[in-house]
Amino acid sequence: MNKKFVVMMTSFAVLLIGAIVMYLMMTPKAFYSKDEILDNMGALTQEMEVQDVMQLDEKTYFVPILSNNQAYGTSIWIWNGWRWECVSESNGSGPQIVVNEGNSYIYWNVHPKDEIRQWEFYLTHERNYNVRSVGDNKQVEVYYPKIQLKQTVELGKGSYGYIKMPSEWKEVIGSFELYPTETGYIPSSQSYHFQWVAYNDKEDSVRLEHTYRNGGGGTSTGNYVQYMQQLDPVELE
Repeated sequence: MNKKFVVMMTSFAVLLIGAIVMYLMMTPKAFYSKDEILDNMGALTQEMEVQDVMQLDEKTYFVPILSNNQAYGTSIWIWNGWRWECVSESNGSGPQIVVNEGNSYIYWNVHPKDEIRQWEFYLTHERNYNVRSVGDNKQVEVYYPKIQLKQTVELGKGSYGYIKMPSEWKEVIGSFELYPTETGYIPSSQSYHFQWVAYNDKEDSVRLEHTYRNGGGGTSTGNYVQYMQQLDPVELE
């Protein structure tokens, strides 16, 4: 057996092993059972109950959780190439956004006593005007119009749920961003805001008093999750 053949076979074996490793990293394993979910959550110290397991896409799971003191929380799980990792967990919060490999979702879990029946989610951008320098001694005048895009969602009887981010929002962000993000819908400009308004059956706006009763709190790792801001309806045009 000559050296050339040995080198060729060794290179082939290395490539084959590499391909197998890449395939295993790209193909998520079966998601955790409810007991395994609780075993792999580290930040929240209260006794927790898994309310549901919701697959957002192949590499993203949303798991609403309920603590023993009736705090309605959330957790987000991402396939990191080797295992399912909990990248965000909270024991009380308003709607949040998760972004993973270009897919974006709004998710929530709120206390039933807040009696929310409808969400209004908004992408907003205030009017703005500025002058940018381009090249040698050249300036470009840029005007940004007011943006106010709304997505209405009925909450129904459950405390939790999610929606995929409207494709129109990404198109609008991309049309105004000088340096569009490549990771999903989250824009690089601080002028954009993702906001929410909650309404009850009487069409009155609602604050999440029971959801935040214990102060809320939680942890996140990486850049997967972004909190949304509550919007006062008087600010809408």
